[in-house]
Amino acid sequence: MKKTIGTAVLAATVSALAFPAFAQMTLIANEPGPNRGVRAEAVNYIAEQIGERTGGDVQVEQNWGGALFKTSAALQSLGMGVADLGVIIGAYSASEFPELQMAGLQLKPAHPWVMMQAMYELFTTNEQIQQRLADMNIEYISTYALTPGIMACSGEGIRSLDDVPGTKFAHTGSSTDIFGELGGNLVSMPIYDVYQGMETGLVECSVTYAYYAVASKLNELTDTVTDLHLSSLASLATVMNKDTYDSLSPEDQETIKQVGRDAMDFYGERLMASDIKAMETLAADNDMIELTDAEYARIHELAQPSIDKWKADMSAVGSDGDATMAELYQLIDKWTAVMESQGLPWDHN
Repeated sequence: MKKTIGTAVLAATVSALAFPAFAQMTLIANEPGPNRGVRAEAVNYIAEQIGERTGGDVQVEQNWGGALFKTSAALQSLGMGVADLGVIIGAYSASEFPELQMAGLQLKPAHPWVMMQAMYELFTTNEQIQQRLADMNIEYISTYALTPGIMACSGEGIRSLDDVPGTKFAHTGSSTDIFGELGGNLVSMPIYDVYQGMETGLVECSVTYAYYAVASKLNELTDTVTDLHLSSLASLATVMNKDTYDSLSPEDQETIKQVGRDAMDFYGERLMASDIKAMETLAADNDMIELTDAEYARIHELAQPSIDKWKADMSAVGSDGDATMAELYQLIDKWTAVMESQGLPWDHN
């Protein structure tokens, strides 16, 4: 009898080894912003699609408002596994990850969808960037573009560059460096703190984005909006902890990668529609200001120091800034041609 029982147990064990049961995995995710606005929709889309397309094998537990770690600690925290999935912003990891911050500089103007496609291809094909990602223990999943920045201010605002000296600006990224060069008083803070900063008078102006100004309700505090003629940015990315990614089945890995690719089209369509609507809201409640051609030329000129600093940051991590930027420019041209010949993906829906 004992022999029979032992044989049955052994058979069951062999059967279990032959047909392993994979337990459901829950990815802990961190988003620095609130659960509203078009990027929040894209973050939710990624989470929902991962669960749906993996048949429930992989689920996402989403945390909002930087609940797990500060925006400035996102890159390191995700690499260490404090969270499995999350958004990093190039401006807050500029020296550690200048490759991402490249798309946060005032470079070649391009449509936001084009910028996303160009950055995605660069990050998934450039071998040096791939190695850098591996060294930081993160896996690149998707990217987000921003529409061209505007200057939103309480009070009289920036009606000419002569208004800049002494004005208190929220320093949320390299685009604001321009106004520091012109004598503005820069107050460092994440973009998510600008509402409170303006509400308390800590700052008077902030470079922001039409859709985000409305989503964050910053427009309720502003009186003027100055068009800065800046370029679109794409220095925000969703990444995974690489150890977590490597622990998934090849099928689930590819599913997550495809969700990341699809998310750019999902987000791009909503971004453009939201931006148009937000600009209408801003125009109804604010003085809309245009600068002179000479002042726009001056803004472009003053963007160069931030590009020079970025090149130094690239050298510090062993990367060639000029070569990487040239590759990005080639990809911008490639995807601009795709957009012009084929239209935007949502135009075919």
